[in-house]
Amino acid sequence: MEEKKINKNIELTDIPDGTNGDIYANLKEKLESVEQFPGVYNFKFIITGGLDKIQDLRAILPNDEFIEQASKTGKYVSITVKKTMQNADEVIAVYKQAANIKGIMIL
Repeated sequence: MEEKKINKNIELTDIPDGTNGDIYANLKEKLESVEQFPGVYNFKFIITGGLDKIQDLRAILPNDEFIEQASKTGKYVSITVKKTMQNADEVIAVYKQAANIKGIMIL
């Protein structure tokens, strides 16, 4: 039996364009091919524009541990959140909510 390789560093730019124009459908396909669910998923974000954006993100992931690292200049904060997810649809739901926060980059 061939062992499935898991890449924990999927980025939205890694998703092929394919024939489906919906980026979330492509993301779901990619997640299902490389992740194991249920399991811990690493969400990674870069936030600009102040601490209120971090609070907006915390509202989406309220009970999860945030690992924050400010840039040397203090203009950006990178955030990693590890969360147990049941399936790719749960991951996508978080990304869709986070995409509504101005000043956030989803990695």
